[in-house]
Amino acid sequence: MDLITTLVLLIGFAIISGVLYSVINKTLDQLNDTIIALVRRAEAPPQVVEADGKDNSNALRLQACERLTLMLERINVPNLLLRLPPGTGVSAKEHTAVLLMTIREEFEYNVTQQIYVSDALWSIMIQARDNVSQLIIRAAEGAETGEQVASRLRLMSSRQPDDAIGLGQAAIRREASLVL
Repeated sequence: MDLITTLVLLIGFAIISGVLYSVINKTLDQLNDTIIALVRRAEAPPQVVEADGKDNSNALRLQACERLTLMLERINVPNLLLRLPPGTGVSAKEHTAVLLMTIREEFEYNVTQQIYVSDALWSIMIQARDNVSQLIIRAAEGAETGEQVASRLRLMSSRQPDDAIGLGQAAIRREASLVL
């Protein structure tokens, strides 16, 4: 290899390393913030329950249903691709990583909502997340560009007979109707 090729490879490696460092650092910062928030919440003095504590509890359960509905909408493939279109020249691996990281962040942001919903509903939320993630991974197989991943993903999501997002939304509506 000549000097120019070596320099180009080193610069490329440095750029990729910098991007990976940035993504990992951001994820660790968010995880740290979540842990700090949970610790503060655990150390906070207990809330005084009003005479009608059941209404307060129901309000929290409904709010959790609202947040989980929003999470499902945000990780739904068409909405995800509208928010995160592949850039020009973006590789399939880079675009796939961005999509999967976004799903992970959405899920982590709403992970505390499991306290307010049934175990069955929470399991459905996990299945929906996993289903969309697997769909993205399958769409990326053999793709070379981010545009190819997005195109395959649109096609594959439209052909899915059992839409995990739709099933999750139906489960949320059932749970909310029990609260109401």
